[in-house]
Amino acid sequence: MLELIRRHKIISAVVALNVIAVLVVILLVVIHRAKTVSIDVYVAPSEATIELNGKKFDNFASYNLMPGEYHVSISMDGMKTKEYDLALENDGFARIWEYLVDDNDSLDYYLKNPDEISILTKFSDDEEVKKVIEYYDKVVSIRDALPLEYYDRSDPDNSVGVFVEEDTNECINKILCLVIYGGEKNRGIALGLIKEAGYNPDDYGIRFEED
Repeated sequence: MLELIRRHKIISAVVALNVIAVLVVILLVVIHRAKTVSIDVYVAPSEATIELNGKKFDNFASYNLMPGEYHVSISMDGMKTKEYDLALENDGFARIWEYLVDDNDSLDYYLKNPDEISILTKFSDDEEVKKVIEYYDKVVSIRDALPLEYYDRSDPDNSVGVFVEEDTNECINKILCLVIYGGEKNRGIALGLIKEAGYNPDDYGIRFEED
């Protein structure tokens, strides 16, 4: 009987210790969360490497970090690295919202990688970013203005439209390079369509090709 009582006391003590341990863990978690700072990360380009105090963080994510001083480094091949110090304070909220420029301080990377334009729109209040977005809108609009579907490359003599494609090799200080097939027959048609759509042909690199 005494042995049974002794075992019961031991089991009760173990259970009580486990309960206390669980309560301590919960208390520590609550205290930890109360002391952390919420931080949002949003960086262009999407493939940029984001580091805080040497530790990598995923893009387009939110984190809870302990208050303190952090060194932020954002980098990517072909782009200028951006670095600065960030102080996270108790019960605060912080953002790492940045975009990178290339070695020439330009945003050409984004025009050459249209999928990144939607990411860049987060910073459209910036004048340089605004210009890039406007340029890209021109690219999309000029393609819509030219009737690609009406040109049959297999029967150019009976076609009245133009065929346009991007030619990045000739894009030098131009919004978009256009290659127009069909020769002289389509030259006037294409230039006329560009002007009718409200664009200046001189803004584009245009090359006319015979089929």
